[in-house]
Amino acid sequence: MGNKKSLRYLISKYAIIELVYSFFIVVLFYVGLNVLLNTGVIHPANYADIQSEKVEEGFKKEDWTPAEIPFYYDFLYLKDGKIIENTIDKKYDNLVQEAQKNGKATSDEIIGSNIFKTYTMGNRQLVIRYKVNAIFTNKKLYKLFENFEWGYIVFILTIWFLGFALLLIRSSNILKREIDKIAIANANISRMDLDYEREYSKYKEIDGVLCSIDVLAKNLKKSLGEQWDMQVKQKELVEQLTHDIRTPITLIKGNLELLKEENPGLSSDRFSDIFNGIDRLEKYIGKLKNFSYTMEGKKDVVSNEVILYWIEVMSSICRLNGLKLKVIKSESSNIRLDKEEVAVALQNIVTNSVEYSKKDSVISVEFKDEPGEFVLIVRDEGTGFDKDLLPLLTDKFISGKVKDKCDKHGLGLWVVKNIVMANNGNLYLNNYGRGISGAEVKMVFYKE
Repeated sequence: MGNKKSLRYLISKYAIIELVYSFFIVVLFYVGLNVLLNTGVIHPANYADIQSEKVEEGFKKEDWTPAEIPFYYDFLYLKDGKIIENTIDKKYDNLVQEAQKNGKATSDEIIGSNIFKTYTMGNRQLVIRYKVNAIFTNKKLYKLFENFEWGYIVFILTIWFLGFALLLIRSSNILKREIDKIAIANANISRMDLDYEREYSKYKEIDGVLCSIDVLAKNLKKSLGEQWDMQVKQKELVEQLTHDIRTPITLIKGNLELLKEENPGLSSDRFSDIFNGIDRLEKYIGKLKNFSYTMEGKKDVVSNEVILYWIEVMSSICRLNGLKLKVIKSESSNIRLDKEEVAVALQNIVTNSVEYSKKDSVISVEFKDEPGEFVLIVRDEGTGFDKDLLPLLTDKFISGKVKDKCDKHGLGLWVVKNIVMANNGNLYLNNYGRGISGAEVKMVFYKE
């Protein structure tokens, strides 16, 4: 693994390299300029100013001609007040006039100021223009690059920028490669590929993150393995229980048939409730047998037959406990719900109502089909919900009888809530008091 370096080291290293590189460029600028001067490729910045004295001496001679003026001067030559030759750009006319008046004029550029000088000899007058900057000694190069200093500065800055960019790209690529190791590890965990090839970093901060991700992957793999083993055991247990329970159910059904034949005078409603309960119990066992974590329960359209099935489930519980079931409204709907799961929810609700209601009291139920939702409302004439516990009654192991959490109480409404949510709905608990007080449980299932 070797010694780990800090990201601060990487950043500091490249910052120092940038400073050294910048110093090198400054030295290159100075040395390059001196080499060009010493080899005669360029003249120094004051060269044209010094040579202007020779131009003045030549102009004083009678046989002087403009051809004697060096190439690095522009000039205006007048004789008897008439322009004989002019190579000075018209944009400098104001400075030319100032030089003719005062003998000299200077422009205000920061680099490469223009100097204008006027020489007069009898009826002749000469105005010259030159720049105070280094110039090429070669006439052709001078014509191409009159502003040598600007060009030289731009050239050096371009070299500096290219080097700076290369160093920046280099350091950025190193950081990107290290960060990509984290991104790849994270992507592997997202795909649940927990046996991915581990990578390490020579930088402490990055390696620390990679090690943390590695620990997370190992723990996740262990947890998933344990969860899978638990699911397999649960599945085997469910299969065993469903197999074992079918035998006593078959015995119960057989004995009930015999009992019904031997005692024809007994209440047929009682036998019907028992047989319905056994049929539902067999359906639940069948559902357990076909249980899968990836499968949803079969959903049916809420037809009149489905509503009658739910009413029968509630009626049997009420008859057994001496209460009356009153159906206030029974509207079918095109919404699809899990018939058996909703039956379990209604069974739990009515069972709770029975516990808190007096005999011969009424439990009323409504099935309302509205434009965007299907609503089931169950009301009783009992003591109602404890106001202090009302917000908590749908939590696991909370009971209206036992306020403390306990492993034997409070699963009913928690189960109801989960069933309602699994069918795209919400559960609402309230107390009401319009003449007769009691508890109200509303299940709202949304159609979209």
